[in-house]
Parts: sequence; structure tokens; C-alpha cells
Amino acid sequence: MMDFLPKDARKPSIDISPLVDVIFLLVIFFAVSTTFREGKGLPIALPEAGGTPIQIEGTLEITIDKEGRIAFRDQVFEDVEALRAPLEEALAASEDKRVVVGGDEDSRYGVPVKVLAMARELGAKSANLKVRVAPKDGS
Repeated sequence: MMDFLPKDARKPSIDISPLVDVIFLLVIFFAVSTTFREGKGLPIALPEAGGTPIQIEGTLEITIDKEGRIAFRDQVFEDVEALRAPLEEALAASEDKRVVVGGDEDSRYGVPVKVLAMARELGAKSANLKVRVAPKDGS
């Protein structure tokens, strides 16, 4: 059998360094251009309180703005009774049955209290208010 290839011929190969450069630039682009939202629902200014911040996964979060509108799972409700059916459904599906209500510091006091009472009535094991943790003195 005769070999027709010259002795110094190399096998063809693909240079992947330009591909690595492009992927690296895409990663940088997405890292710089991505925005993260801290909270869901309505924009509110939480009241300040002392203590240690706690974040528990699986908690059902409800927010109330200063006009009394209630946000829960990307829906906005104008009154507390409209929240009943979605909250009942979410609590039935939740393993932890924890509810956290975040109300704007300028909101009416009655709406968060009614939402907390409704959550307990519907079977929430834990229903609490969400607050901003005050910085400790000397920090």
C-alpha cells in the first residue's frame, strides 16, 4: 500500500480560542447588563425595627403599599377579601405555611392587621410583619 501524504503533513484542527473569547465576552455582557429586583409586588418603604434579619425559603410574601393596595404573587388586589381565595390556595399548597406581610411605613394600620388575621384564619402556622432591620450603634 502506498502512502500519498507527505511525511510532514498535519491533521486538520479547529482553533477554538476565538470561540472562548466570544463566550467570555457574552458572560461579561450578561453579568453587567442583568438587573436584580430585591422584592416582589408593590414598591414600599418598610418601617424600621431592631433585631436580626431572617430570610426563610418557602415563605408566602404579601406587600401592602401606602394606598392600601395588596400585592401577592404578581397580582394586585384593591381590598383584603379579594386576597382570600389566592391566599387560601397558596397556603393549601405550601408545606411551611409561613406568611410575611410587608407594609409601607405610611400605610394604614388596619390593612396589614386584617391580612395577618386572614392568614391565620386560613391556616398559616406563622404570620409576621416584615420590617427593615435598624443598624446597630457603632456600625
